[in-house]
Amino acid sequence: MVRRRAIPVLIALAAVLAAAVVASVDWSPAARHDPARALLLGPRESFAAAEGPFLPVFGTTELILFLGAGMAFVVSGAVAWQFRPHDLTGPLILAAGLLWLLGGLRRSSNPVLFTIGVVATNLYLPLLLQAVIGFPTGRLHHRWEKWFIGATWFLATAGVMTEWMFVDPRATVTLVPSTSTNLLLIRHDPRLADPIQLVVGAGALVLVAVVVAVVTVRWRRGTPAYRAGFAPLAIAYAIAGLVTVAILSTAIRVPGSPYIWILNLRYPGAALFPLAVAIGLVRYRLARAAISDAMVEIGDVPLDVGFVDALRRAVRDPSLVLWTYSPEDGCYLDADGTPRELPRRSRSRAATIVEREGRPVGALVYDATLEAQPELLAAVRSAAIVALDHERLRDSLREQLEEVRRSRERIVTAGDMQRKRLERDLHDGAQQRLVAASLLLRRAQRADDEMDLRKLLGDGVAELDNALAELRELARGVYPPVLTERGLVVALKSLAERAPLPVRIVDRIGTRLPAAIELAVYLITAEAVTNAAKHSGASVVDIELDRNDDQMTLTVRDDGCGGAEPTPGSGLDGLADRAAALGGYLVLYSPPDRGTTVTVTLPLGTVLTA
Repeated sequence: MVRRRAIPVLIALAAVLAAAVVASVDWSPAARHDPARALLLGPRESFAAAEGPFLPVFGTTELILFLGAGMAFVVSGAVAWQFRPHDLTGPLILAAGLLWLLGGLRRSSNPVLFTIGVVATNLYLPLLLQAVIGFPTGRLHHRWEKWFIGATWFLATAGVMTEWMFVDPRATVTLVPSTSTNLLLIRHDPRLADPIQLVVGAGALVLVAVVVAVVTVRWRRGTPAYRAGFAPLAIAYAIAGLVTVAILSTAIRVPGSPYIWILNLRYPGAALFPLAVAIGLVRYRLARAAISDAMVEIGDVPLDVGFVDALRRAVRDPSLVLWTYSPEDGCYLDADGTPRELPRRSRSRAATIVEREGRPVGALVYDATLEAQPELLAAVRSAAIVALDHERLRDSLREQLEEVRRSRERIVTAGDMQRKRLERDLHDGAQQRLVAASLLLRRAQRADDEMDLRKLLGDGVAELDNALAELRELARGVYPPVLTERGLVVALKSLAERAPLPVRIVDRIGTRLPAAIELAVYLITAEAVTNAAKHSGASVVDIELDRNDDQMTLTVRDDGCGGAEPTPGSGLDGLADRAAALGGYLVLYSPPDRGTTVTVTLPLGTVLTA
């Protein structure tokens, strides 16, 4: 909230300062040639330039360059602050732009405004130096950094004011006399002023050398991600440092110094700083676009190949890796399946945990300098979440397809076994009865005695009745007619009456269910009751039917020996497949000596039959 209010106010203040500079400029010939009013220069550099063959003359072009550079600072700082509110780089550059514009009051003939402009001449430099020393956030973390920036503030304030305390522009002999009034003046003493100015200039050279050394060392030690982000600022500061050294060389009157040419470089050199910020923002935008392009990689190639490479290109960090989290192992795994530990308290590496619904699903490990770009990391993290979800869904789909394939094999196997069972039951049961009835009838055809005839016919009819009963029982096991005619509960009661052990039924549904659901429940119950009678040694079986919103639950429980385990192609495996075919699932609980419980949950949907 403070940032949103401050940025428009500061931009308006910059516009007011620019207008004040324009309004305060004295355009008289004497003021335009006045060396003391040369912008961005100390007293020694100003008067040294006035002694050259090409006298600096202030004009409209220089004013436009000065104001353009200052406003470029302000605008680029405001934009950087807006896009990266957690960093100090934006506020530092914006404040530097305001102080830069404040120095433009030096072109005024008003003694107060002139003196304010003189004091503000170098105030923008410590802010820019903090931005480069504290890259990428602009914050100072080491004691020497704070001492260094403190020294630059001392030179930019006390050093500049001390230079002017013993320089009276009007008393300095030059080709063009000065008309400026210096309110900092104690007394005009060139013998004291020259050593002070040389000391201040030497201090400035030392600071420039320190900055060059720091930039060089950090560039050599920096990672590719650090170099990619630091490159624009490093180039800007290198050029500005060379320009500063060249300008300072005029103060010691190096022979052959092309004064006017060197002095004109101070504006384009300064304009490189906001340009560097703009390049950084463009890179950030391009990185966001590259992350969007990386999303296209999802699904085209394995996750650890194309997608991660695209993320590396987007953030300019070839060391970035994406690890997945294994709940079973409780650790993160790299692309090769090797367990990894997240970096902790490391100055070179950092990590971001990727979570889905509060649970870790992966981790991004990258160069620590990327921590300075939280918005970019957020985009990378979002892309990683989508990629990991896609990978998880793809693995889940692959597992489901494999399960469907195995289920089809089990269905085919179960069908073959069922056909064999039907063939065996027909061969051993009804077929034998019919063969026996046929033989009895043939004997009856040849019988001469009436009593034998009646007995043979009676035995044949009995065999036919038995065959018919067995066929009905066999048909009832395939699809009992009572299930269609009278519903699930009646069919289960019929099943209980024929079972070799007591069966108790509890119905909490009370309505008819869809035909597919009723058939599945009946066949699963029949198989479970058969298994209990044949294998468990149970004394009783309890069947419960229940309904909860849009699903029904079947529970078949016996008090047998337990220890049942589903095996490929077994009856229990077939029951699970039948439940899965309807979108449900089967749970088997069968501890040794504690009975067996089969729980089946099936979705009902929205259509129920009355």
